[in-house]
Amino acid sequence: MLESKYKYQVDLLIDVLPYVDQEKCFALKGGTAINLFIRDLPRLSVDIDLTYLPFDDRNKALQNITEALKRIKDAIETSIPDATVNEVADSNGGVAKLTVQKDRAQIKIEVNTVLRGHLYDTQPMQLSETVQDSFGKFAEMTVVSKAELFGGKICAALDRQHPRDLFDVHYLLENEGITETIKYGFLSALLSHGRPVHEVIAPNFKDQKEAFESQFEGMTDVEFSYDDFESTRVRLVKEVQASLTDSDKELLMSFVDGEPKWDLFPHERLKDLPGIKWKLLNIAKLIKSDPDKNKEMRDALIDKL
Repeated sequence: MLESKYKYQVDLLIDVLPYVDQEKCFALKGGTAINLFIRDLPRLSVDIDLTYLPFDDRNKALQNITEALKRIKDAIETSIPDATVNEVADSNGGVAKLTVQKDRAQIKIEVNTVLRGHLYDTQPMQLSETVQDSFGKFAEMTVVSKAELFGGKICAALDRQHPRDLFDVHYLLENEGITETIKYGFLSALLSHGRPVHEVIAPNFKDQKEAFESQFEGMTDVEFSYDDFESTRVRLVKEVQASLTDSDKELLMSFVDGEPKWDLFPHERLKDLPGIKWKLLNIAKLIKSDPDKNKEMRDALIDKL
């Protein structure tokens, strides 16, 4: 059964979306994009996760993100009665997150300050008809490409192993599957990820029973048990690894070596993504400061592939 607390949150989230969409430097990603725009509401989603689209340098990007979020805050508090918006400072002294409170509902609006830019064109979308009918409301939002949306979701599911992510992945595997473009979106997210590649593609499985009960149950009417969660996780790891071609594996190895073979990826823009540049910089530092550690990571990746 759907819990009313989540319904209140989704209701507030839909009210907030038009003010977020005014800031064209952002595009929606994550579970809200998948479940409220792409799918017909298989589960509720209560966070607004955003990608900052321009390829600005870091300082300019952080400044623009802060200013845009402040404008969103002002617009919400001016236009939605009784709504309170709080800024959450990041480690750089700027703002990368807002919390929005109204009555019994609270949601967050968050921008990833590292994974900026985009590979594919964004898409303007409307709430699915099921969402519009269920909540009696309409909203539009710029959404990241399906390749990056689902590719990022796969990466998050392998990393965090959160039941919400694995639920979304279950629907992906049962419908579109890991298409070639989704695989490229995944590779982009994987190479930008803060953790070593081998730890993401072949993770140690976590016990998520507590998270399943406290952070997932009540968000869907669809039958999805903890056993389903576990079997989806196993299936995902197998299907991701099966999707990787020899060229994909060579790209991953060259990246870990700090000398990526960009020609093995179909989009030149990959090398310009800030998250990719940041990860390569860290790899270069590791190779210089601790080459044995980097070799361990390389050997581990060979083993996992």
